[in-house]
Amino acid sequence: MITPEEFLKCELEWGISATNEAFTDLAKATVSQLDIQFTTVLDFGAGTGVYAEAYRKAGYETFAYEIWDAHKNYIKTNFPELTIIDKPITTDLMNFIEVAEHMTDKELNSLFKSIKPNYILFSSTSNKTDWDADWGHINVKEQSEWIEFFNAKGYILIKELNYPTNYTKLWQRINK
Repeated sequence: MITPEEFLKCELEWGISATNEAFTDLAKATVSQLDIQFTTVLDFGAGTGVYAEAYRKAGYETFAYEIWDAHKNYIKTNFPELTIIDKPITTDLMNFIEVAEHMTDKELNSLFKSIKPNYILFSSTSNKTDWDADWGHINVKEQSEWIEFFNAKGYILIKELNYPTNYTKLWQRINK
């Protein structure tokens, strides 16, 4: 399996970086498409921090949660004003982009027992590939399975969105 340092190196080579204007524009478009009321954001699995920084620059109180030190160091270097936290917290909105496929159902269930965001901006690939195991894709689900998963956690699908992927969904918690 790929190491966190190798993963970050590949992301940066692919343009998932603070210096790629096209990617930072995608992050801004992702934030600007949201027509819901929220003030706090948890970017869960913040990666390079570009989405978290887009939320912060848009005026939201933003918290970046990332488990890998290589990514946390990249965020600290490139976005020193971002708040990096050591454990997930409940916020109005959880940005949950291309992370769930790296988590087991047990880890996902534990996460949603510990935090209860009002909204979740979610995308996770449903495309299975030969390299999933190498990239840590241990939980690739069909989109219908993600819908069942979030419904079981007390969330309803508000709508599908255009950014950042063609399978992005916005969820709202109904069990408050």
